[in-house]
Amino acid sequence: MKINILLSLLLTLLMCSCSDEKDEPVYRENPVREAPLLASYHQKFGNCEMWPKRVIDDSELTGIGGDYYYWNAHKAEAQTMEELMALCDVPEDLLSAMSTRNLALTCFMHPYNTIPLFYNSIYQSVFTMTLANSYEEIMRRRSGAAELLNLYCELEYPKSRTEKPTAGLSYEDYKTSACESYAHLNGLSLFLMTAVDYNALNKEQLARLSSEIFRKIDNIAAADEEMHYEGYRYTYLIGAFIAYHYDNKLSENEVNLLRTFIASQGVPSNEYYSRATAVISQSLERMQQLAQ
Repeated sequence: MKINILLSLLLTLLMCSCSDEKDEPVYRENPVREAPLLASYHQKFGNCEMWPKRVIDDSELTGIGGDYYYWNAHKAEAQTMEELMALCDVPEDLLSAMSTRNLALTCFMHPYNTIPLFYNSIYQSVFTMTLANSYEEIMRRRSGAAELLNLYCELEYPKSRTEKPTAGLSYEDYKTSACESYAHLNGLSLFLMTAVDYNALNKEQLARLSSEIFRKIDNIAAADEEMHYEGYRYTYLIGAFIAYHYDNKLSENEVNLLRTFIASQGVPSNEYYSRATAVISQSLERMQQLAQ
């Protein structure tokens, strides 16, 4: 009788434990090399925690997305960069009700996703993005990183530039302007890079992202030559972060090669660019196998 009672209690505890695990999804998986490579830049430029444990349950949120028409109408009034960024902030009531899909689109269309064009350091650009409340919000959403990944997989690099870009005010504007689509897709690439570096994607999502990087490379190769450089740069940078953190088959020399590639922000050089991209491609192929 005592044995039966003990077994019953153990079974009850086990069921409770399983129930708790089901109610609290596992968002992260441990990388091979854990320390974020962007940590030093984050300390210097960042103003908020990057990809904290997501605490906002977004499963019931269905609100509409935001746009940047107000920013466009009033940007000439701003005296500082901080004032310009504040004009881009989404009203809090709209932000908190927005579906995560619409929030991802709102982040994607942020006017300052093109900041890499104005700064020497693209990493400074990344952390400038986090001044926007839309980016701060999506990093707290349970499906935030997944929705950014979904959006990245849907989009294509344009095959040529347009002469008169729009202001990139909404997703509809994006779809009609090759110049805007190019710049904002690069901005999305940079922020996905932080999601990899700060361990916000699980292995299945990383495998999907690895496959998508190969598709993006083919997409860029089909575009006009003037479109190649920046697209390749950001695409391979995402791949470098995936390889660095998750490929346990890298040699120490390959690890150092990727560390140099990332520190140089993916800028090509005759010394190591072709070697680095070859290592990245091989690592992404291994990552793809996780999805099979």
